Amino acid sequence: MKTGTHDISVNYLGMELRSPLVPSASPLGEHVETLQQMENSGAGAVVLPSLFEDPYERHPNHPGFYFEEIIKAREALKIPVIASLNATTPESWIHLATQIAQAGAHALELNIYHLSLSPEVPSSEVEKAYIDVVKSVTSAVSIPVSVKLPPFFTNLTHMARDLKNAGAMGLVLFNRFYQPDLDLLSMGPGYTLRLSTSAENRLPLRWISLLYQHEIGYLAASTGIRTGADVLKMILSGASITQVCSILLQRGIPWLEAIEGELHQWMDTCNIRSLREARGTLSHRCMQNPDQIEREEYLKALQGYARIDVPSWRDERPIQIESRFKFGAR
Repeated sequence: MKTGTHDISVNYLGMELRSPLVPSASPLGEHVETLQQMENSGAGAVVLPSLFEDPYERHPNHPGFYFEEIIKAREALKIPVIASLNATTPESWIHLATQIAQAGAHALELNIYHLSLSPEVPSSEVEKAYIDVVKSVTSAVSIPVSVKLPPFFTNLTHMARDLKNAGAMGLVLFNRFYQPDLDLLSMGPGYTLRLSTSAENRLPLRWISLLYQHEIGYLAASTGIRTGADVLKMILSGASITQVCSILLQRGIPWLEAIEGELHQWMDTCNIRSLREARGTLSHRCMQNPDQIEREEYLKALQGYARIDVPSWRDERPIQIESRFKFGAR
């Protein structure tokens, strides 16, 4: 494992972590042995797979098994264990969250997914459903609570503030949903797992940068975190940690060491000695008019497109894009 001379320790939800690399909720965290492998590979904390209320109704022993896994993980690991919960009824949110806390989880991540298809339900009611869940859970447990959000809110800044006021200590940006495709052979839905790429981390990068200035709380970056450069960009934008999943599913848990090694290299290149000191230094907090900056970036992107050498459909050569910028330029 790369240690280097840099301080990569961070604070998340009031917990001291040795690293911002946190494997997110996935099947990789179903067994204590793989959780130990994550710790040995440099993870700062681990997020357990989500406990879903729906399977709970069909399999009565499932919650008990989940709580046992929390206990085993606490006994086997030295790093914090974060549980994840996805319930559907107010009673279940409170009941299951309470038992998760009693089992010994260091923190709880609320994996809320409320989809309304009725044209009669205004967006304010959808947002209120999130707020009500957070209020009920944070009133029932004393451990830190974060909320994993989708990006589909009209005013995410306002929503983030309301969640903080409801008791959430942090936000995970963003939840990535696996929308079904269409299978033309079966003439029905087609389900395929499409892992995220680094190109998808632009969305959390943008919003973490925007939210950091409002002191919303702890911010966790999720979706498309695959390299040490991705990690450092998120920290510079204001993230406290980065959640990693897809790259570990592809390359294996030990790939965490490669990400950490690259993080040290980029910190050396950018003359950064401490992630704590660097956090948020490139966020929109440094800009007087972030909305104007957004507009200017949009216009530049549209104007720059005309200068891209796009080959014809007969030409299969890779697209050549000449960058006018250099990493680390001030």
